[in-house]
Amino acid sequence: MRLTKILCAGLLALPWLAAAQASVYPDRPVTFIVPFAAGGPTDLAARLLSEKLADSFGQPFVVQNRAGATGLIGQTQAMRAKPDGYTLLIASNSSHILAPLSQPKMPYDPVEDFAPISLLGQYPLVLNVFPDLPANSVDELISLAKKRPGQLNFGSVGAGSVIHMTGEQFKKKAGLDILHIPYNGTPPMTTALMAGEIEMHFNSVSNTKPLADGGRVRALAVTGDKRAPLLPNVPTLAEIGMEGVDAHVWLGALAPKGTPQPILEQLQTEIRRILENDPALRKVFHENGFEIVASDAATFAARIGKEQAQWKELMSSIEVHAK
Repeated sequence: MRLTKILCAGLLALPWLAAAQASVYPDRPVTFIVPFAAGGPTDLAARLLSEKLADSFGQPFVVQNRAGATGLIGQTQAMRAKPDGYTLLIASNSSHILAPLSQPKMPYDPVEDFAPISLLGQYPLVLNVFPDLPANSVDELISLAKKRPGQLNFGSVGAGSVIHMTGEQFKKKAGLDILHIPYNGTPPMTTALMAGEIEMHFNSVSNTKPLADGGRVRALAVTGDKRAPLLPNVPTLAEIGMEGVDAHVWLGALAPKGTPQPILEQLQTEIRRILENDPALRKVFHENGFEIVASDAATFAARIGKEQAQWKELMSSIEVHAK
């Protein structure tokens, strides 16, 4: 009888023990894996957020850059990490959704292998052209491309990236015969446009603004349903009648599947508080073209599932080889 009472007491204590574990989380440093090189927008967001979370929790949040294979190396490392809340991931839709879809065999499933915590922010993409190209509007660009079928090129930061697939969306919607040229990242793609090696590409607002202001690229339009605050005079593609090219690059925090729910909820609550209330973080995000988007896990999960289906359908209609 006494043994039975002890066992029952132990079972009743299990929920309390789990809650107690979560209540002292974290009790050691937490690693944020960023699947891209240092210095890019994903890295910037991760470092800003990690500083704020360290202040909140009293433990270091350490950014670890694991670049390569359009984000697959870092993503896979995060997926295989112990699901204890001490290894987290800052991902983009490029690394999280498009990179695995571009592989002959997916190394991980964006929906099944990760636990969403919260979206952090998003930014639209800008359609830029070589400044000497005789096209001062999207209509003029489309007209020129149709007069020169197969002769104009558009660049990207790599096959299967959001920038590549947005270019493919544009190509499909406009009915163009233009060639995709992949580069190994934003700097060489941008340099190629300024040198006239390619005629057009999509790029982030923060990368575009100083180049457009200096006349080194010509910004024709932005994706999304509203103008970018950093480029208020550049119309959206929807404004000029091109619906369906509405991609954003989003950034979000995730954990390996199986991470305890109390820890996920604790992180989500604190991330949302920081995003919505920290003026220093909000200022830097806005200065770099980010729209802050704090979300709950369910909303983030729904967006991942929706985009996975959307990009899979587009990829099935074209030939994509990830670099």
